[in-house]
Amino acid sequence: MRACVVGAGGLGGPMAIALADGGVEVTVLDGDVVELSNLHRQVHFTMADLGAPKATALAGRIGARARGLVERFTADRADALAGDADLLVDGSDDPATKFLVADWARARGRPYAIAAALRYGGNVFTGAGDAACYRCLFEEPPDDAPTCGDAGVLGPLVGWIGGVAAERALRLAAGDATVAGRIWVLDDLRRGGPRELAITRRPGCRCGS
Repeated sequence: MRACVVGAGGLGGPMAIALADGGVEVTVLDGDVVELSNLHRQVHFTMADLGAPKATALAGRIGARARGLVERFTADRADALAGDADLLVDGSDDPATKFLVADWARARGRPYAIAAALRYGGNVFTGAGDAACYRCLFEEPPDDAPTCGDAGVLGPLVGWIGGVAAERALRLAAGDATVAGRIWVLDDLRRGGPRELAITRRPGCRCGS
């Protein structure tokens, strides 16, 4: 089983580590380098990694089951970067990339998980087969969505959400379709626990065409 993990930051790190520990061969994609401001939430990096490419530093942390590519997941490179992947998992901090990952995976029949975190909350969407897709829920990327760099995120939160995303991705990879077309949501950990919603396919969504 091979997985393509998009993003090596606060979400991508826990996801890649958990997937590799689950026996999956992981390709990590990230075009950024490790900065001091990352360390409070990207605990797979240390001071020794400052200035190093995140993708290769994370792959080195994981070991033989991982390789790191210092690239972003883009439309013109998607086939080359993820063509051999059985599973896609997104932990990027960019809505447009999340939609691209979901669209690419859906078009090629690959199961996928999309994770997001901001401030005190986050979510994990999982898709596969004919279940509702990411666009059935969110339709289009927002124009002005804040990033973790803009709005901040609680450090331990990304580990929790990344772990949930990896667990769901592993279930999809094992053929468990019960988690497809569903979103796990933590609105705000200061006000309560997570909830889970089943998404219905949206009439007119491109996934139905």
